[in-house]
Amino acid sequence: MFKKKPDIKNLSPLRSSDRRKLADQIIHDYAISVPEQQAQAQAQAQAGDDASTPQVTLSSPRASLLPESTSSARFTTTSGPNLAPVSGTIYVGTHPGQDERILWFQTGKNPRLIPTVYTLWQNPGVLPLLHTPDFVVDEKLTHGSDLMIPGLVKAKGTQWDQRAATGAVVAVAGIRKDTVPLWVGTCEVDLRNLPNDLRGQKGVAVKGLHWAGDEAWGWKPLGSGGREAPDGIEGWQGLTHDITAAVDQTILADDRDEGQGGAALDQSSTGPGPEGNDQIVDLEDLEPTTKEVDAAFHQAFLFAVHKAKASNPAPHHGFDFPIQPSYLISNMIQPNLRFQNQHYNIKKSSWKNVKKFIKHLDKTGLLKSKDRSGGETVILDIDFDDAQVTGFRPYTLPKPKATASDSGADKARASDASSSSDPSIGQKVTIQTVYRASSKLVPTLLPSKTEFYSAQQISAALKSYIEAHPDLGGQGTSSIKLDPFIANSILGSNPSQDDSKPLAAGRIARGALQRRVLEDTHLCQPYHMIVRSSATSDAKPKAGPAPQIHLTIEKRTGTKVVTKVSNLEPFFIDPQVLAPELQKKCAGSASVGQISGGKPGLMEVVVQGDQRKVLISDVLAKRGIDAKWVDITDKTKPKKK
Repeated sequence: MFKKKPDIKNLSPLRSSDRRKLADQIIHDYAISVPEQQAQAQAQAQAGDDASTPQVTLSSPRASLLPESTSSARFTTTSGPNLAPVSGTIYVGTHPGQDERILWFQTGKNPRLIPTVYTLWQNPGVLPLLHTPDFVVDEKLTHGSDLMIPGLVKAKGTQWDQRAATGAVVAVAGIRKDTVPLWVGTCEVDLRNLPNDLRGQKGVAVKGLHWAGDEAWGWKPLGSGGREAPDGIEGWQGLTHDITAAVDQTILADDRDEGQGGAALDQSSTGPGPEGNDQIVDLEDLEPTTKEVDAAFHQAFLFAVHKAKASNPAPHHGFDFPIQPSYLISNMIQPNLRFQNQHYNIKKSSWKNVKKFIKHLDKTGLLKSKDRSGGETVILDIDFDDAQVTGFRPYTLPKPKATASDSGADKARASDASSSSDPSIGQKVTIQTVYRASSKLVPTLLPSKTEFYSAQQISAALKSYIEAHPDLGGQGTSSIKLDPFIANSILGSNPSQDDSKPLAAGRIARGALQRRVLEDTHLCQPYHMIVRSSATSDAKPKAGPAPQIHLTIEKRTGTKVVTKVSNLEPFFIDPQVLAPELQKKCAGSASVGQISGGKPGLMEVVVQGDQRKVLISDVLAKRGIDAKWVDITDKTKPKKK
């Protein structure tokens, strides 16, 4: 919900009475067990309900849930793929020794308050705690995806939390930090009725509302930036000691269900673990340290330079300078990594982004880089004679995992299935412009005002009219005389046009007359048809000139540059399908949202960096889009004075 930054109004302190009512509502809604109440019940039982038994207050749990300094404010934001407007109330408070943070939020007309991770870290057991593999948390949930049923993990021999009914608010943790909630959502299904073996199950299990890393997590009164999650929290129910201790010795079978935004896991046991307990899942690969990721990226760069030097002539050995950051990651680093799994990405390195990685390579003397005005860092040259390159020894790159579909026919089917996932790849697109004639041209020049005519047909009709009237000729064929039809119906059709010269001369050039007919919307109204491959019979003319794909490069938050792509739908390109490809190809985050000020349903893709070259020459080109159909606006350039 807080993927986009909310607009928060002025904070106002809660009255003590309102704070107590809200805290009591939270205790009731989430059936929170209050230790003081249990102690009071025991004391009353021992004293036989003696009226002199001291009463125990709820001040401590109330203060833990809603600190005495709590303030509230209204907020508005947008959420979901269509950027639906969302409004509600946030509750901000300070836990002992911590900064002021958003602790609870409420949306719409639903009176139920939803806790943030800061509240969960302070109040163990408030919500049911579910678990999912760490790569699902890192690559799916913290990017705004919902948690799918195949992505759920639990210890064998245990039951799903009985509080996790449909509509219940739940927390989600990874496997390594199994007692630290990092994600909050509401159950879309009754998890209590799920089978123990989730293989083959499909659908959304939990719809995401908030997570560590979103805008609510990063908000604070002065500046921004969230607090890192602790390594462990006593009081939350983990996956049991035996299972978490065995995680580092197992391998995760990656059966991700890519079409559903979650991850399908092989939950069959891999044999008995310590004390006879079965293992729940296998981890895909042991997660490397930051130093190991750094070393892998550095070696991959050397591998790419070594290969280019061995197979291409000097001086540039096949490289086209300057090298963009997206090309560096997608064409030089990723194919040459010693280990090909989700743990080896730039965000897991000490640099965190490509710009700092390039700066690191520059400091080592391997290359020369330059910061462009838009904030992007490019590679200007590579030192192919550096000792690191000349002394590099290639290593064996990992081979793709063999599967049962390695036969030629199966490979072909797999390739077809892959390409069919995005039907716009390989399409042939043509744009045809047609015209409808106004009543001023019918029937003298064209027979009907309801039919559509191409420019060639209108030119041919104009030629036939001139040939049918020999008196219009004279003084060669370059110009013709004006007759009443040409002077009144054509040149007199639009008073805003400057036709004084041909009217005064009594003659007009043939080419000028043809352009006058086609370009004047009072004479010929333009329509367009965007035809995909050979489906001409399905194309219907639409009023107006042919549209263009809009590509905008602009700055955000200072020097950060992004590329926005919109108006893809008329060209049969699905923005939701295009975004993941751009994210991979440009090695930067890509998001899809409702275009600002556009019609509902028209989306735009936003990707980090100046990606116009990648988009036009690669991504859009293979979808049949001609460069002349792309309108580029560069807002990073300084305005001319």
